[in-house]
Amino acid sequence: MLPVPAPRRRMLSIIAKANGDPFMNRLSFTQKLWLPLLVSLVALFSISVFNAYQARQIRLEERKSDLINVSNVAMNVIKEYGAMAASGALGKSEAQQQALARLKAMRYGKDGYFSVSTSNEVMVMHPIKPELDGRKMSDFKDPEGNLVFVLISKAGSQSGGGFVDYVWPRVGSAEPVPKMSFALGYQPWDWIATTGIYVDDLNLAFMQSLYQAGAILLVVALALVALVIYSNRSMLAAIGGDPGAAAAIANRIADGDLSLDIATRPGDTRSLVYAMKCMRTSLLHTITNIKSSADTIATASGQIASGNLDLSSRTEQQAGSLEETASAMEQLTSTVKQNADNARQANQLAVTASQVASNSSAVVSQVVDTMGNIRSSSKKIVDIIGVIDGIAFQTNILALNAAVEAARAGEQGRGFAVVASEVRSLAQRSAAAAKEIKVLIDDSVSQVGSGSKLVEQAGATMGEVVTSVKRVTDIIGEIATASQEQSTGIEQVNHAIAQMDEVTQQNAALVEQAAAAAASLQEQAVNLAQMVSVFKTGSGQVSQAFAAEPSARARNITPPQAQLSSRPAARRVAA
Repeated sequence: MLPVPAPRRRMLSIIAKANGDPFMNRLSFTQKLWLPLLVSLVALFSISVFNAYQARQIRLEERKSDLINVSNVAMNVIKEYGAMAASGALGKSEAQQQALARLKAMRYGKDGYFSVSTSNEVMVMHPIKPELDGRKMSDFKDPEGNLVFVLISKAGSQSGGGFVDYVWPRVGSAEPVPKMSFALGYQPWDWIATTGIYVDDLNLAFMQSLYQAGAILLVVALALVALVIYSNRSMLAAIGGDPGAAAAIANRIADGDLSLDIATRPGDTRSLVYAMKCMRTSLLHTITNIKSSADTIATASGQIASGNLDLSSRTEQQAGSLEETASAMEQLTSTVKQNADNARQANQLAVTASQVASNSSAVVSQVVDTMGNIRSSSKKIVDIIGVIDGIAFQTNILALNAAVEAARAGEQGRGFAVVASEVRSLAQRSAAAAKEIKVLIDDSVSQVGSGSKLVEQAGATMGEVVTSVKRVTDIIGEIATASQEQSTGIEQVNHAIAQMDEVTQQNAALVEQAAAAAASLQEQAVNLAQMVSVFKTGSGQVSQAFAAEPSARARNITPPQAQLSSRPAARRVAA
């Protein structure tokens, strides 16, 4: 998306402020762009007129100063002759005539001269129009209706004199032109000396200045108009259209409506409207991706919730299996202890029988009694062997159950399955040994029954008995060893169960964490859906399915901590 340069942003800000004024609201954007030029041209023209007028006034003041100076010169001449008349050097009439002669001859500039009149508007001397001398001029008017000499009398009667504006023809011309005169009075003779200058050249210079300023202003205006036209086109090209349309586009995008179609001029790749179009396209792509991501997040969170539910169920089943296994291991441990005790007792009895058989050759005389004892001992051994056979049978069943539980435990129960197989093998061997012992005992009982008849064969028979007893001792020793191995194997199984219980507890904690993460993910998905729901992409609003209550979709799939902590851990059984 193309960024908007700072000058354009400032321009748009100024336009936005101007748009708040009611008068500005009635103007089109083009008129608003032309308005500064119009104001500038009016201001420039006003300044030009003011400057020309100021120049005219300055020149006019200079000429007024010149008139005062030359009037003072004329007045000095009159005063000079007035002083002569007062001193008696000249008569008053003669002094006046000489003074008038000098004034009549005085000239300055191109057409400057002096005239003398009285306070009652009687022309005393006029060097250009002598026909006016001695005439009453109170009714004389210029073409504009001004009573010229009445005004001169009033100005001359003032202290320090005064100026009079009127129109009067130039020397040698009958056309009246603007003239400014200065009248200065001399009271002793009741004279008013008047001199003036024509100011039509000032007006002409003023008009020429206006014409020059107008020409310059016209050239500047044409240049500025061309510049404004170029600037307006460049500005409109930079904006890409009317700013009102651009503002409407920006407002719709700000309101989240991305479904609008922004039209740009052919070849436009740098305007503000084009940048808005790129921004709208980028936002539309982003919001569409966000919507898709929100849907994906919702689906994933649902799958996570389902997986957590299944994992929780499996964890419950595994915990139950561990409880049953622990109970079975308690029973198996008790049976193994009892089997070991019986094996030790049988071993002791076998040792005793071996000692008796070894001493039988020395006490042949006591064979009958000893045979009775042997018969009694043999019966006890038969009973013990029956017990051993029962223990071996129960051990075989427990080993089978342990193998089944190990198969249920899967990979973690593989070691336990090996131990169970060894226990089963030992149980089978114990059962086989018990059967052999039983056969031998039965044979011994039969031999004891006929022992009294075969006293002469007692020595040989006792040797066989000693051998048989030794074999019984060896078998019982093997049973004791097998019982010890069973105890060791059960300890290993118990340790494995403890590890399985620990893993189960860890799995439960992980399930709880996964449930919390799934709930947080659902909440974030809801928030994301709510944030993007304000955008319109043309394909409908963002799905509101995420706005449903998270608890309606995310269930607590982990067992409560209290239930986990209440489950008995695998108890270690001492061998």
